Amino acid sequence: MEQQALPFVIYFSSILLFVILILVFVLFNYFQRKKLNMIIKQKEQEKEFEEMLVNSQIEINENALKNISWELHDNIGQMLSVARIQLNRLSKKEEQKPQLTEVNQLIGDSLEEIRSLSRTLNADVINNLGLVPSIKGEIERFNRLSFLDSKLEIIGEAYDIPNDDEIILFRIVQEFFANTIKHAEATHLEVEINYQADKMIITASDNGKGFDIEKVKKNSGLINMQSRATIIGTQMNITSDKEGTTLTLTYPNKTNKG
Repeated sequence: MEQQALPFVIYFSSILLFVILILVFVLFNYFQRKKLNMIIKQKEQEKEFEEMLVNSQIEINENALKNISWELHDNIGQMLSVARIQLNRLSKKEEQKPQLTEVNQLIGDSLEEIRSLSRTLNADVINNLGLVPSIKGEIERFNRLSFLDSKLEIIGEAYDIPNDDEIILFRIVQEFFANTIKHAEATHLEVEINYQADKMIITASDNGKGFDIEKVKKNSGLINMQSRATIIGTQMNITSDKEGTTLTLTYPNKTNKG
């Protein structure tokens, strides 16, 4: 009797073991998927938090630049305007007219440059002008002030870019310009904006002394440029050697439906 029951015991034990193994496998997969989902969710939350921090920093920076723009335009610009009026009154004296005319011209040029600089600091103005005119304005200012020989080339047919993205792209290029003027000791600056169907490529190059990228990777300026580029899905690349420095921004055409 016991010998007859033994196969059944083995059979049911095998089934029970098989069921237990399946149950263990199902539970293992369940908890693995749950763990993976938690990791993905955590990564997404971390990414959202980082983007929020960068956006907050960008907003703070833009507000600060806007305040500086207003100060330049309203306060310093106003003082220069008053000084110019006073000079115009004094210049009626013939013996002082040549010297005062020269000073008057200098104040007028300074006033124009302050207004030009004020426009590049104000995001609202950049929104109204657009990316290309804003970069063109900077190039013209550099040539006018003889900072360095600059030129801008546009390739392809321009298309619309979201306003916030235009501001960020302009700020990245503006940071490159600032580094070129302050540190590079360059004499030439070239900017090319190439509109392609699926992307826009902005290339800015100078012929300055260059720098060691590895040594300045943690530089706050480069970090800010990279953070801004990442926020708008733009690939940023910087190369530098003793022949000069080149910034390349590859921005995806978000209006392209092809």
